[in-house]
Amino acid sequence: MPVKSRLLALAAVSAVALVPAAQSADQPQTTAPPQVANIKITISDSGIRISPKIAQRGSMGRFILVNIGKKPHTFVLGTARHGTGVQTGFSKSLRPSQQAVLLLFLDFRGLVPYSAPLPADRSKPAMRGTFRIV
Repeated sequence: MPVKSRLLALAAVSAVALVPAAQSADQPQTTAPPQVANIKITISDSGIRISPKIAQRGSMGRFILVNIGKKPHTFVLGTARHGTGVQTGFSKSLRPSQQAVLLLFLDFRGLVPYSAPLPADRSKPAMRGTFRIV
């Protein structure tokens, strides 16, 4: 085989070998963003309603809090520990007719307790419950 033919064959093989590498370079190397789970929390003077009461692990929880009562209320979900610990929840105070949106990455599985810790709300059974992450 002449040298010119060998060089041509080598160039063809090299070009074929580079095609898959070029195709993979076009695709982004990032992961998909997490799903967003909208969780509506309605707080009244007599109880707390959460809809839905379940969300997927690995999703971003968008907690939409609404106080429809005539009194101020505080809503606590899980543990609102900041800093070097793991944040598994939050605490938010709402005045009457106030709304708030809080984001929390749901990175574990299990039951997360919620409650309204103000003295006027602690004795009411409808002011506490559990939120489930599966």
